[in-house]
Amino acid sequence: MTQTKKWMLAAIFTLCGTMNSFAQQQQPQDLKGVPGIWTLMAKLENPEDTLLIIATDNMKDVKEVVKDQNGMFLFTTNLTEAKIYFIYTRSLVRHTGGFSLMVDAVPGEVLSAKGFCERGKPADGLTFEGSKFYEHYTEAYTIQAKVREEEDGQPAIDFVKAHPGDEVAATLVGTVGCHAPNRLEEMLGLLSPEVRNGRMKTYIEQQVEEAKEYVKQKELEGKTLKMGRMAPDFTLNDLNGQPLTLSSLRGKFLVLDFWGSWCTWCIKGFPAMKKYYEKYKDKMEILGMDCNDTEAKWKKAVADNELPWKQVFVPKGSQVFTDYLISAFPTKIIISPEGNIVTTIVGEDPKFYEMLDEIFQKE
Repeated sequence: MTQTKKWMLAAIFTLCGTMNSFAQQQQPQDLKGVPGIWTLMAKLENPEDTLLIIATDNMKDVKEVVKDQNGMFLFTTNLTEAKIYFIYTRSLVRHTGGFSLMVDAVPGEVLSAKGFCERGKPADGLTFEGSKFYEHYTEAYTIQAKVREEEDGQPAIDFVKAHPGDEVAATLVGTVGCHAPNRLEEMLGLLSPEVRNGRMKTYIEQQVEEAKEYVKQKELEGKTLKMGRMAPDFTLNDLNGQPLTLSSLRGKFLVLDFWGSWCTWCIKGFPAMKKYYEKYKDKMEILGMDCNDTEAKWKKAVADNELPWKQVFVPKGSQVFTDYLISAFPTKIIISPEGNIVTTIVGEDPKFYEMLDEIFQKE
């Protein structure tokens, strides 16, 4: 699943008293859930009194859930389709311990988690119960961890063979696709038509696409374009929907900035980039390459951050990702006035600014 995440804390998320009452009166195996609502009930032995919860498809919207007087973390949210939630503690962010886990949320279902969650090994200390969907979730969750560690899809294949009509088997699709991709088609073929085409259909399709992207990025990891080679040309749409071709920008040094509105470190780097753009804009152009975004989120991020340089939108699956060996964000590629690759800098690294100073102070 795709890579590192630095988070922005949001306001406290307060749960209504009716849900507290609901949780206290029911046993996990009796919980039926509410249509269009996903409920998480977590009784954890860890000392932290606050959990941070975030949907992986919206990494800016962090919810804060405080343990109640009964030692229960209770979280509810409106949900129209199955998705993955990331749960972690402040101590993890501060690098002083803590833990994180990822769970699958399904509308109308209730997930009850209990036990001790150890950093990096949540499957070892947690058990899951709840409504019908989560009947075999502890087993599936443990299998996910095993497949990730051993990159062997056989445990997942065995589970689906035993439970082809169980919707929870769909939660193994992404893990197998990322860590045992050679077994993915076999696994999908074992799922019953009811699971493949039912309410988990969109979830399964998304997990397959994300797994393909993960595998592609792993293959590109550590690779960069050879210095001195001609930068691959492309034509992409700018903020006004007009085509912009890379080769039309020759004559100045050019920085391709591969970023996304969802990428915290990309956003954090903008103030320094603005400073250097102002310093060298007579000799340098920047072309923002927005990736893995919607056009609406891209345009909003450009406006919110008041980015003064040119921007283009890179559609999902674009050949540009492969041509430029993009495996992480941000990635900045410096191109000479003649259109040749000067260097590639991965991550928000001071070396990028040192390189700009070195280039332009020599001139």
